[in-house]
Amino acid sequence: MSLKGNRSQVSRTVSAGIVSISSGELHTLTTCNCEIAVLPVELLFELQSPYFQKNDNTITVHNHEGGYSVFCDGKVEAGRETYTIRNYIERSNQLNGHVDYKDYRETLLTKPIVLFTKARKTNQESPRDKAFAVIVNTRHPNIRAEIEKGMNNAITSVWGESYSLQFDFQRVIKQFFSTVNYDTDGDGLTISFEFKVDALFDISYLFGFSKRKSEVNGKVLNLFSANEEKRKKVKMFLDKISEPYIRRSSVPDRRMSLFSMGSIDEEVFNSVPPNMGPRMSLLESSHPPIAEELTS
Repeated sequence: MSLKGNRSQVSRTVSAGIVSISSGELHTLTTCNCEIAVLPVELLFELQSPYFQKNDNTITVHNHEGGYSVFCDGKVEAGRETYTIRNYIERSNQLNGHVDYKDYRETLLTKPIVLFTKARKTNQESPRDKAFAVIVNTRHPNIRAEIEKGMNNAITSVWGESYSLQFDFQRVIKQFFSTVNYDTDGDGLTISFEFKVDALFDISYLFGFSKRKSEVNGKVLNLFSANEEKRKKVKMFLDKISEPYIRRSSVPDRRMSLFSMGSIDEEVFNSVPPNMGPRMSLLESSHPPIAEELTS
């Protein structure tokens, strides 16, 4: 969907930085303080295999109990393979009523979002594109506030007409990659929706006056890892961030839609997966902190 001439609605400006998984940003496993994380796609598939089931050249996303909301175009490269993604959400969607809108909003806010993009080393003579997963923790208060503000601002700035809204993560991820000697064109780092109303003449929408853009910023956690000890900590972190919510209330007569993902009035990271006991804090481990180590 083309969003030329968008009016920018930037809720806050945060410079991108590299945050270590063992830093003070992650207080405990029950108060996981991560806004955005970046790691190689194949590492995400390996460490989160229950949510990304691999079968030949197909990756099926499982997110009924925990997991991630994957927004992509249906294909992703991992290593030297190109995989078809099943059970993903298109990066551009059309919403045809308030039920669709509510479910889409909850989809954004109740599971971490996964986006796919490519980057290449800047200090190599013949750099090759490498696929990365960008995890946007929309349950973190800062990111959640930006998503909610972008959606609320879009609603209050239109008067009963159709409109579109794009969430843009390009700038913060480009800044992050530049600090670790990578370059990216930012493909795959936007998601958007169109809210359509039943109007005979929608002049504002037709002329682009009802198109909005919200740039999302945040601290970026570097989950690049090279040795087994570090990968164990990365897996602990991913297992925590992908945990399901405990629903505090239910609406039995609510119509389900493509985006029905759960309630948004639930506490962040307040549950333990079935058949798993309490786990120790990442910071309580006796292992040395994870150093930021990049893979080519």
